[in-house]
Formats: sequence, structure tokens, C-alpha cells
Amino acid sequence: MKDPQEVGSTQLVKNYNLKVSSATVRNEMVKLMDMGYLDKSHVSSGRLPTDLAFRLYLNEGVSGKVDNNLSLVKIRQGIFRVRFYPEQLIRQILELLVDNTSSASFIVLDDMSRSYGVSSLMNYDELRNIEALQRTLDLLEDENMLKNVFSRYDGDEVTVLIGAELGIKDLDEFALAFTKFDFWDNRSGHMGVIGSRRMDYRKVVPVLNTVRDSVRDSLKGWN
Repeated sequence: MKDPQEVGSTQLVKNYNLKVSSATVRNEMVKLMDMGYLDKSHVSSGRLPTDLAFRLYLNEGVSGKVDNNLSLVKIRQGIFRVRFYPEQLIRQILELLVDNTSSASFIVLDDMSRSYGVSSLMNYDELRNIEALQRTLDLLEDENMLKNVFSRYDGDEVTVLIGAELGIKDLDEFALAFTKFDFWDNRSGHMGVIGSRRMDYRKVVPVLNTVRDSVRDSLKGWN
């Protein structure tokens, strides 16, 4: 779904053939609002998930591996095919991330930064905002700003920052996912994607893991 539609209790009962009344669902939604998992824009509207709800989904519903064998093979072959050519490898990483996540991609190395696919953000209604898009471009074009974000998270696994967790003005509707990786000539850096906080985390996290590991395996013995 490319538009962030608020969902009401009657719609949930109808669309998912729930064996309870809309009143029961509405009561449960009120409880979830009290817990901080749902929000609404006005009194009579439906509900939308909050950053906390997306975080819960990410922590409990996302695995670390690509489970589609065809996608796995395409990613590995795409990386392996250009492993001897650093510039082509950078381009391939960026394209694979965009194609498999429907988000904008970026690479930040010790000495450079690149981004790709910013136009894909226009597919999401909530991101069609001049201030937000300008801030996104500022972020992608300012490697120091990105490095400042990376410096707060030093783990080797994929890091995902959702909405307000980014701590950047005008990017409350966005999510940023990134991971460390090793490149040619003993250079190291981060690769990642930025997109809607409604991005498909079940794809994004496994794809980042797979691309990172494919780069590592392809360059093994050549650095």
C-alpha cells in the first residue's frame, strides 16, 4: 500500500473476516492507543501504527535472511559479476538495494558517498513533501551527517531507525536502515536505504544482510 490510509474497526472486520464485532475491535484499538501502538489524526478517523508499533513488528517479525531463492541468487550473482571493478560494484550495490527495497539507497565509504533512487520515494504519499524531500537530499549528500548517525550505532548487524528515532527534523515519516561493510583496498563504510517508515522490513533487513555478505564473500582474498 503506497498511501498511509487510516484503518477503522469496521474496515478491519470486513477485510479480514474477523469473528468479532467492530465494537470489540474498536475497544482493542483504544487499548493499543493507550499503550502507544496506534494513533489517529482526528476524533472520527481510523488509526495508524506509531513508531513504537513499527519497532515491535521489526523486533518480533523480521528474520535476517532472504528466503526467496531467486532473489538470493540474483543478488549474489550481481555482486560476484562485478567484483573486480570497484566503481561498477558500488553501482551494483546501490541498484540492488533500490530494486529490492523500493527505497533510496546510499553508500558511505571513508573517502566518498553515493546515493541512488531518490525518485522512488515519490511512490509514497506521505513522503511527497518538499521539506522532507529536501531534508532527505541534504542527508544523502552530506556524508558527515550520515556518519554522525552511524557513530551512534556501532554494531555489525543491520540497524534500523524509525521516524523520530532518526532525530532529524522533517523526517518523522521516514526510516533509515544501514549496515557496515568492507570494500576494496581495505576501505570500510556503510550501505543502507532510506524510505517510508512503512517500508517492508521483512525485505529490507534480509536484503541488506545478503548484499553485505555477498560483497564480503566476493572480495575475500582480493583485498
